[in-house]
Amino acid sequence: MRARHAACAFAALACLFATDAARAQRTTLQILIRGTNANPARPTSPVNNLQELSAAFAACWSPPPPDRDRAPVDVIFQVSFKRSGELFGKPRIVEFVRPVTPEERGRYYAAVAEAIDRCSPMPFTEAMGGAVAGRVFRVNFIDMRNRKQAEVPWPITKS
Repeated sequence: MRARHAACAFAALACLFATDAARAQRTTLQILIRGTNANPARPTSPVNNLQELSAAFAACWSPPPPDRDRAPVDVIFQVSFKRSGELFGKPRIVEFVRPVTPEERGRYYAAVAEAIDRCSPMPFTEAMGGAVAGRVFRVNFIDMRNRKQAEVPWPITKS
């Protein structure tokens, strides 16, 4: 009976570590888009940390114009790099936060492809290249343009 409990405990620990290892291999970058980027550019300075990687993606991204009649489109894609900063595998769009029309899908696919082409190879420092090699980055472009905000006054407490 003890052997059976030990085997179950070992299996549970193996599943826990496998899940943690898979989660550790994927990093999410949240990038807020507050305006259009008329002059998207490849990063020129070395990228040494995740903040600089997010800034580099934001500089490469030129979002399609927002649709005035619809909510903004937040796009999520996955990309992975080699130590040298070149792409590792094929980037792919994972999802859109809201349903999109075929025209919107095409515009956003093209914009993401252009941004990734513009950013690669990413100019990683040696340390950053070693840290990100093979890691999957889930990049969330959150479009803040044309976002409707509730007009709620700040709560005031009376004393």
